[in-house]
Amino acid sequence: MSRCRLLRKKSQVTNKMTTQNQQLVDLDWKFAINVANSKNDENTGTARLYLKLTTMSNNGTDRTDIPLSVTLEQFYALVHQLEKAKLEMDVYG
Repeated sequence: MSRCRLLRKKSQVTNKMTTQNQQLVDLDWKFAINVANSKNDENTGTARLYLKLTTMSNNGTDRTDIPLSVTLEQFYALVHQLEKAKLEMDVYG
């Protein structure tokens, strides 16, 4: 997934959570490393992080799972953006 696709996916998740008044209630993650495959390509040895965000509507009736799959580079970019957002919320909130 390219950085652009990651940002688009993050935007879709954010829009879904804000337009439907969703709150993040759980986060599951798995870490995987591709050690071998039948083809000799550049994906061998790559690491991925699989995330599942669980949201709940503000009234507590609608629970939604949002799956994400990102490379380590994309994950660190996402963490950096979340840290920036937290700093802004601390300053203005």
